[in-house]
Amino acid sequence: MAMSSHTYDVFLSFRGEDTRKTFTSHLYNSLKKMKIRTFMDERELKKGKEIHPTLAKAIEESRVSIVVISKNYAFSAWCLNELKKIVECKNTKDHVIKPIFFEVTPSEVRDQKAMIGEALAKHKQNFSMEKVQEWRKALHQVANLAGWTTTDRNQSDLIEEIVKHINIQVKRVPVISIPEHLVGIDAHLSKIESHLDIENTNEVRMLGIYGPQGVGKSTLAKVFYYKHFSEFECWSFVECISERIKGKYDIVEVQKALLSEILGDSSLFACYNREEGAKMIEDVLSSKRVLLVLDDVDDIQQLEKLAGGFHWFGPGSRIIITTQKAKLLHNYKVHFTYEMKGMNPAEAVRLFSWHAFKRNEPEDQCSRELTNAIVTYTKGIPSVLVKLGTDLFSERMSYRQSEVDGENKQVGLKCTLARNTPKEMFKQGRECNVETRRLDTSSEQILREHMEPLDMNVQEECFEVDDDFKHKQLETEEVYEEESEDLMTFPVALMFQASAFIISVSLIFYFRQNNCVLFQASAFIISVSLILIFYFRQNDRI
Repeated sequence: MAMSSHTYDVFLSFRGEDTRKTFTSHLYNSLKKMKIRTFMDERELKKGKEIHPTLAKAIEESRVSIVVISKNYAFSAWCLNELKKIVECKNTKDHVIKPIFFEVTPSEVRDQKAMIGEALAKHKQNFSMEKVQEWRKALHQVANLAGWTTTDRNQSDLIEEIVKHINIQVKRVPVISIPEHLVGIDAHLSKIESHLDIENTNEVRMLGIYGPQGVGKSTLAKVFYYKHFSEFECWSFVECISERIKGKYDIVEVQKALLSEILGDSSLFACYNREEGAKMIEDVLSSKRVLLVLDDVDDIQQLEKLAGGFHWFGPGSRIIITTQKAKLLHNYKVHFTYEMKGMNPAEAVRLFSWHAFKRNEPEDQCSRELTNAIVTYTKGIPSVLVKLGTDLFSERMSYRQSEVDGENKQVGLKCTLARNTPKEMFKQGRECNVETRRLDTSSEQILREHMEPLDMNVQEECFEVDDDFKHKQLETEEVYEEESEDLMTFPVALMFQASAFIISVSLIFYFRQNNCVLFQASAFIISVSLILIFYFRQNDRI
């Protein structure tokens, strides 16, 4: 996901008669010295009752709005409309609000007391109740955000602190990879946002996202992280923890990576064992409002050494954990958990269609039937849908190019074969004179990863086809045998294996037919396969 384009880093909202020539002017100059692109209304465009188009555009094109709420701020309908626009951008875009309470308290703004209350009461005489209510909501929302107060503070020191904080936010952008075409993520995002409630700056909240491999847990965490990171004092996204620890890294290296991202300078710390690393993380983060994502955790000890407890983090911190193990979250006493499930059929069709046909739905009846068959067998697992869709698109492009070149090229179709797959199924391939070859490495890995959670032996046979289409067994290898939580049932694994063959046969019809009549034969194959799946489930477990 690319970073949004912003014309300005900061938009300054303030009441001119209160702070233009004093606090806001000094703040503006300090921001400019730090090369922070700042929009300040120096032409005094705040005239009339409606927000000037120039200011509205500047708000939309800014990454952060600093709102200086002073005693007379709410007396200006202009300022209130400007604030309403800023809040709208926060709610609909990646826009951040940082309030400064200048000679007023957050509670006065939140509860609309003192001069804030007087101002709103006066506006009732000239504006509709609906308009005044919108302003009240905007003031209340901003008052609940983390910011600064000028009470008992040296203004010079306060401005220095603000500029330092803003500089970190606008200059340090997380480098994370998020798929560009996301389907159905907004509903999930809304639900975890409600659990995490980032506007509550008093509590430390921890959320665990669990579900099977490839269902989109990490993607959801990344989308939340990318949207909200700038609202925290510091942040870190630690990816693929279990994989890193099983590989060349140990937990100490992961601790160092976390601290390095938080502090921005690895030379500021040195830890030599997991206990030192844990103590250092607690010391560094206990006074800070932190956004921390621990991705792909599979052992409670990983959590204990990376996020030992709520007391490790400052007020308002949010910690997100992704895992395949729901029990791990329960044992660690994570208060909020969210289960990621496979996509619903409509979402799955959109995702697969985008990668297979570069559009949001199948392009004709034949491709629609093919898509529905694939969606049924993949159970809405996004990573598999993306892989199969991408493979189909590549094969179609290769086939179309062969037609353009005037060649009668054979289209190689990929399939994976389970030990119990009946060889009679290959007759369909022979009848269509189509070469059947093994999955490429990446496709095979996708399917293997979805079989990992099974508490059983999973075996795979590879076949090659000679000129007479005789099947010769080449090898049988044990893939996995490990105990794990059964987040994915055995029939689902069989469906993945069977689906690859069905996809192959379906593609045969898709590529070779000129109409949809022959495609009906594939429905027979699907029916036979379903019967076989239930037969194997009752009589034989791989």
